[in-house]
Amino acid sequence: MNMTGFSRIESIGSYVPEQKISSEELMDEIQSETRFNVPNTWLEDLTGIRSRRFAGPDANPSDLAIEAGRTALEKCGMDPKDIGMVIYCGIDRDWVEPATSHRVQRQLGCSNAACLDVTNACHGFTNGMSVGDAMIATGAAENVLVVTGEVPSHVALDCIADINKNPTQENFQQKVGGLTTGDAGGAVILQRASPHSGVKNYRFSSQGRYAELCFYKYDEDGKRCGQMLMEKISAAAIHLHKTLISDTYKILDWRPADVDYLICHQAGQKVLQRFAELAKVEMAKAPSTFQELGNLTSASIPVTLDMTGTREGDRILILGSGSGLSVSQIGLVL
Repeated sequence: MNMTGFSRIESIGSYVPEQKISSEELMDEIQSETRFNVPNTWLEDLTGIRSRRFAGPDANPSDLAIEAGRTALEKCGMDPKDIGMVIYCGIDRDWVEPATSHRVQRQLGCSNAACLDVTNACHGFTNGMSVGDAMIATGAAENVLVVTGEVPSHVALDCIADINKNPTQENFQQKVGGLTTGDAGGAVILQRASPHSGVKNYRFSSQGRYAELCFYKYDEDGKRCGQMLMEKISAAAIHLHKTLISDTYKILDWRPADVDYLICHQAGQKVLQRFAELAKVEMAKAPSTFQELGNLTSASIPVTLDMTGTREGDRILILGSGSGLSVSQIGLVL
């Protein structure tokens, strides 16, 4: 699916909790050396993820989204009442009903905004941006706040408990990917594009045959369960991106050398390197956050974008991906 962009990013916000947890600590929690003959440095060696941030056990996804949204509003000095729509894009939500975006709206004072949730695993944020863009294109809203808040630490702790309860090699391989994630919030404020800045094009593709490679759900007892087959889902995402990238450059009328920053979903070092290779963009232009923050799931794109230090006029190529499998390629000018 191709979609012409009609919006620009007016402001970006992010939030990460203070508590820092190392990969070695998590591997020690499952006694990886004695149970699986795997050194406690294995996860860091494999992914490049040294640490991640965990919010408290009582943290709601919206708590992190609210902090990121507040930062985005403060950066551009916007009155929250000028937001016409709040779109929440996290994997997890505060409630099944109502939409989590309602709590974000209330806490930030966006009293004139319509609210809805958009969810699509780690890919949700780019989908949320496209929905906000469409609302701006039709004149339904002038300012759209797209936010996400993720607390996958809750899932990581469940994975640790599950591995400890059933310490088989197969269960370890299925669950250890859940230890790569970190908690964070991200936000952007979208406005109508100007002649000099804005989203040029969105490209989306989904392949449902890969749905079982990475999932989490609730079993019949209401307990979270799932698996993350890291190498297989990453390989599938890389392959799908590779089939799209040439046409993306043609649509944008860009060459790889025109890209100032390549912003990718941050799943680990090898995946980022492969993304840069297929986009033919040098690694110096592909900023990373995974080393200290881990895989931030749907918050990965906005947090990386916020921490990159971009400037007005920069050309940004975004490569998003999430389980399902869904991917996106977005070209924009700040």
